[in-house]
Amino acid sequence: MSNINKIDEKKLKFDNLFSVPIVQYQSENNDQMNKELREIILKKEKEIPTTNKSNQGGWQSEGDFFRWGGDSIENVYNLFLDLIEKSTKKLDFLQTIPMDFHIYGWANVNRKGHSNIAHIHPMSTWSGTYYVDAGDDLDDNECGLFEAFNPNLSHLTSFFPGLLAGEHFIKPKTGLMNLFPSYIRHGVRTYYGEKPRICIAINASMRIKAT
Repeated sequence: MSNINKIDEKKLKFDNLFSVPIVQYQSENNDQMNKELREIILKKEKEIPTTNKSNQGGWQSEGDFFRWGGDSIENVYNLFLDLIEKSTKKLDFLQTIPMDFHIYGWANVNRKGHSNIAHIHPMSTWSGTYYVDAGDDLDDNECGLFEAFNPNLSHLTSFFPGLLAGEHFIKPKTGLMNLFPSYIRHGVRTYYGEKPRICIAINASMRIKAT
């Protein structure tokens, strides 16, 4: 009986294909900006009725946030633009196409018992959030975790079912920025804090520049 060679692990070529980029960035030194944004958003909450989209309770503005005006709003817009441009450069394609991004955003306020049902943002490229005030620091069961779902639904029943992750959680923190592909189904679990949670959400659409 001939000897059977074993696999030489050093020669193994292993690729994880079709990965999903999830970006987090903890901004710093934004206390004054966050204070101004908090005041602006809570004032708008009192003046304007909520829109009803993914939000279960809470308040959500229309998508005109970046047209409200003011330095703090311009600053957070520029933060998002910088994050989007730097994150796009890390994707696995050659940066040979001249592009820019159209960004629009809306403000959100969640209080005790509020959540956001799972949804996607169609017709966009990137989506993201910036936490102006994450509210109370609670454990994972009560803090209203951001939840992103694996878009490859077939793996749930066919490829190591129950062993590979079907969802990814992010705990909100003041100053934290999240960025993810707009096709990713995502939601926010119920928040149980006493302080309001305030965040800004955005969609960004890639546009080809004319040459």
